Amino acid sequence: MVEETSDAVAFDSELAGRLTIPRARISGNPTPVPAVPGSTIGSHQPDAHQSAARRHRVRYIQQRKVEFDSDELEELSLDLKDVRQVYPAKPLFTKFEGRNQIYGTVLVSNNVVEVFGPEQISLPRDQLTGITPGGKREIDFWSGNLSLALGLQSGNTKQMNLSTSAELARRTPATVVQLDYLANYSEAEGVQNANNQRLEGLYDIRLNRHWFLRPAYLEYYQDQLANIAYRGTAAVGFGYYIFDRDGLEWLVAGGPGYQRTQFETVEPGQADTAYTPAGVLQTTFRADITRRLKFSEVIGVMLMSEEAGLYSHHAVSTLEFEIKRHLDLNLSFVWDYLQDPKTDSSRIVPQHSDFRFNVGAGVKF
Repeated sequence: MVEETSDAVAFDSELAGRLTIPRARISGNPTPVPAVPGSTIGSHQPDAHQSAARRHRVRYIQQRKVEFDSDELEELSLDLKDVRQVYPAKPLFTKFEGRNQIYGTVLVSNNVVEVFGPEQISLPRDQLTGITPGGKREIDFWSGNLSLALGLQSGNTKQMNLSTSAELARRTPATVVQLDYLANYSEAEGVQNANNQRLEGLYDIRLNRHWFLRPAYLEYYQDQLANIAYRGTAAVGFGYYIFDRDGLEWLVAGGPGYQRTQFETVEPGQADTAYTPAGVLQTTFRADITRRLKFSEVIGVMLMSEEAGLYSHHAVSTLEFEIKRHLDLNLSFVWDYLQDPKTDSSRIVPQHSDFRFNVGAGVKF
């Protein structure tokens, strides 16, 4: 911390220089430093312990959010509108709507963003789509989370439920690469009643403030009880941000694809593999209910041939409550649906829908 006033606190960052943050956005009290009223705090030479305690690092500025880690403020995701000024210590990559990515020293002050590089650019803050520390370290582009839910029951009934979800993302002002994994396993009295895995990957290229190109979408899915040994889907498409503002995001994306499904077992005379063109539609909605409580809804829809099931969707509703730094409490409801499941060799038709409710702990990094 280098300066403190009655309504704001300024910090020096090894990566992003000086950040000026309204005091109302800071929980707790900053580390006290003796000062004369009206003077600059930290003008004296702090000892090594104090210096270590005040280190913090900006991860990225994107989608109107400032993400940084701090020993004083813990991990924060602030609305960019609540950060009055940013004075980066080193050059960064900056992306504006409708412009190519620019590398240079960035100054964010009030409603103006200035970039000092091969050419000097000064544009309104609302045209800013992202700032990332490219050229610093590759790891600065990455973020992720891991969530685990475990339920055990014994006595008259022995039951075990395990759900695992993970996300790994690489974000720059112009691109997003994201991997999502979800697995569920459940057993009652030694008999499986759930065993499925889903892995999704996507690559998005931001075209402007609203439109983006999705040149690659991949999904791998398996569910033994739904008679799906594995299902692979590849697609391309375009997307559009319906809402993209502080605390509220809603996007839709879609496009054509191709799908291959291998069934566990089939009736005599039936093919055990289905190849089909597919239409892939997706929507993602995220909203900040409070500073610590967030809601998200992700729905993926696939349209395919009758042999492959005709129609399916995967919907996940999640409430995420931040307990403390890097630790969340997650409540999620999952609904998987297949309109025309394949009859197996025992002439059993799997259920159309699977519903799951999970409560677990999540770790962010």
